[in-house]
Amino acid sequence: MTPERQPPTQPPTPARRALVFSLVALCALAVPNLAAAHVGGAAPVATNFEARVSGLEPPDPDVEARVIDGDRTLWLRVGAAARVVVPGVLGEPVLRFDANGVWLNVHSLTAQSDRIDPADLQPVADSHAPPRWHRLTGGHAYAWHEHRLHQLEPLAHHRTAGGALGHWSVPLLIDGRRDRLVGVLEFRPPGPVWRLLLLMCALAVVASAIAARSARTTVGIALVATLLIWLLRFGRELYGRPGVGIGGYLGLAATSIVGAGLLYGLFRPDAEVRVFTALLVGSGGLYQGLTMLPVLTHGIALTALPTSFAQVTVALVVGLCSAAFIGGASALLREQLQMHARA
Repeated sequence: MTPERQPPTQPPTPARRALVFSLVALCALAVPNLAAAHVGGAAPVATNFEARVSGLEPPDPDVEARVIDGDRTLWLRVGAAARVVVPGVLGEPVLRFDANGVWLNVHSLTAQSDRIDPADLQPVADSHAPPRWHRLTGGHAYAWHEHRLHQLEPLAHHRTAGGALGHWSVPLLIDGRRDRLVGVLEFRPPGPVWRLLLLMCALAVVASAIAARSARTTVGIALVATLLIWLLRFGRELYGRPGVGIGGYLGLAATSIVGAGLLYGLFRPDAEVRVFTALLVGSGGLYQGLTMLPVLTHGIALTALPTSFAQVTVALVVGLCSAAFIGGASALLREQLQMHARA
């Protein structure tokens, strides 16, 4: 008996290629945008400054304050029974916390300069002009850009040693009583940036040279890169502003779904699917790593991960994803050349 012949392997059909390219495009759009799922596209990823809250003078149990994103944003939560007004640079009322929520004075010049809220701002230069209140939220907590937190930043120019730059304060009127929120602005310079950049560039060059010759190596590099991107995204999603919130947990779920899909594609028996997935990891992950590059050049990473660990992870992600992208593109180009040769 002659052995039964296996049917020849059919080349990928145009429909199958279109499906794969559609999935690649869809995931490539999903992966980079996970960073903005709940923190906003303008949220910084690193800084050299940290504004620490010392407390209220005099203390008040109805008011809780935190600083977010180093020294960019002040978050205030006020008890429902208290009434708190935040004055601006001219002494005009800017924000009001009361039993009905948080209100913005749309006539405030400070609200315009700090871009607290774009809703119908009509600033008036007269600090004694009657305020016009616009309700921002029915809750009792609000976060806004507060320039008085980082007024001392110029003192860090040409400074190489970290430490306290000085004290900051934000005036408050609590139930008609003058109070103020006080704290310290600290400076933390970046470490030896050249070491991280050297690691990133060397890894990108060496790994890309190896991946360009072997599709299997490309898939292995993409597998490691996927796990690192997953870890990097988790660190960003778990960084509270001031807490994680439901948006953060939805971001974690979306990150996990995309990560699981990438791992599934990298372990598929079809070599073409594995290569396409590696190309996806390289393109999406490279974009993700490049958006996190400020972590390498600043002293404080705004992530739940330790700063030094986050810096090394970003360098590895950029280097490995560069290799995954070049290796995946090279494998696809070789396949196309072989198909044209056979034709």
